Amino acid sequence: MDSFCGPAAPAGSIGGMSFEDLPADWPHRPLTDPDFVHDVLDLCVSDADRREGGLAFLALRPDLTLAQPTFVAGELPRLERHTLVRNLVQALSHAEPDARFVVGIAHRHSALTDADREVHQVVLEVCAEQGADVLSTHLVTASGVTALPGPLRRRRAA
Repeated sequence: MDSFCGPAAPAGSIGGMSFEDLPADWPHRPLTDPDFVHDVLDLCVSDADRREGGLAFLALRPDLTLAQPTFVAGELPRLERHTLVRNLVQALSHAEPDARFVVGIAHRHSALTDADREVHQVVLEVCAEQGADVLSTHLVTASGVTALPGPLRRRRAA
């Protein structure tokens, strides 16, 4: 089995997290079930990452299994967010023309903030412009993982 995210933290070190419940074959399961996605983000975004804050991009294989988790630590400067996210998306999708991602916005606060909403919107915009697909975006905090809404789908004119 691949060890994508390093060793698991000692039992009880992340209170209320569910990564310890992952099935043995988790690296071979697609990240399509919301509860399973939350468990994988629990594993890949450490306690320290949540305290520091940052952005987790889980690059997926064509079968939607985890290919590569990446974490950019620290708050994304507002004026540089588009550039930073664009560079990250390009770097992670260079070998995959139909790149797909699960994204986690990590911080210590348990409530969604305006800054989280802005980062979420930047992720959706940049991925759309780069032809990458965001399967889901989540807020990842010490309190747990919460799914954020996906992009609005516009109806085509008849």
